[in-house]
Amino acid sequence: MNINTYKVFKYVFIWPLKKQIILYMKRIVFTFICISFLTSFFAQKVADKKIQAGLVTGIGLNFTNPTTKYISRNGIGNDLIIGMNFNYNYTPTIGISSGLEFDFETIKFTTDSTLYYLYNDSEILSKSQYVNSDNIFKNSESKVYQITARNEKPIYLSIPTMFLFRTEFIGYLRYFGKFGLRNSFLLGSTIYDEGFSVVNNSFDNKISSVAMTNDQMKSSNRNLALYKGSIGLCGGTEWNFSGTTSLVFELGYYYGLLNISRGNALTGDNEKNMSIITNLDYNKPTKFNNFSAKQNQLLFKVSILF
Repeated sequence: MNINTYKVFKYVFIWPLKKQIILYMKRIVFTFICISFLTSFFAQKVADKKIQAGLVTGIGLNFTNPTTKYISRNGIGNDLIIGMNFNYNYTPTIGISSGLEFDFETIKFTTDSTLYYLYNDSEILSKSQYVNSDNIFKNSESKVYQITARNEKPIYLSIPTMFLFRTEFIGYLRYFGKFGLRNSFLLGSTIYDEGFSVVNNSFDNKISSVAMTNDQMKSSNRNLALYKGSIGLCGGTEWNFSGTTSLVFELGYYYGLLNISRGNALTGDNEKNMSIITNLDYNKPTKFNNFSAKQNQLLFKVSILF
């Protein structure tokens, strides 16, 4: 290729191609600058908001730790969370996080002792309903059940009250930590028991029994405590994906502070609201109790905030 031919090739093909490449690079850089500006703009708008509110859902693991010799944990329970939450921000990095969450839980355990209760249809009866002052059964229509395992499904309304600490936005992401209380209030509970139906109410060492399950039972006087409190530590990330709307991912561990089972009655006979028979003497129940346990939880939640 001679010099004149190279010059023609250079000015006809190479220089136009270089101009096109330079033009495309300028467009790419300009587009990137615009996207970065818009991202920073919207992230700053989210950071400046005093209140964020939205919907939340999640799943969790329940670690039930019995505090009585009568029962043992039977695997790990689960939790389904649906609700709404909100953040109040004192500054872009410090705030308060709360909300209203419905918890659909599962608590599982097995018995380590011989335990009984009386029931009518789908209702588990308490001491005051079937024993008179002389500890003699007064409810002739009730049936006797020996329990060996229980799967309980309570529903709670939870109100988290937590301090919120966050980083500044790094692009469209920021990270946060939470610390505080999770207050849960019992709304209802359904019980699924495994064990034996005791034939002819035979409370002796040679009882006749038939294996059966008691499904969808209700405790007449509530066997779980109305309030369940725990202290939690959480962490996660917030993604500002559109305008002032963010997607939040959170993982937290909650340590149970209180017994989740109902305790002694506040007035009168301490055992009057209890349903579990733990001791029998010549066909008479002489000792009643409720199961006792604390609960820790590992919860993963996803929320969308506006």
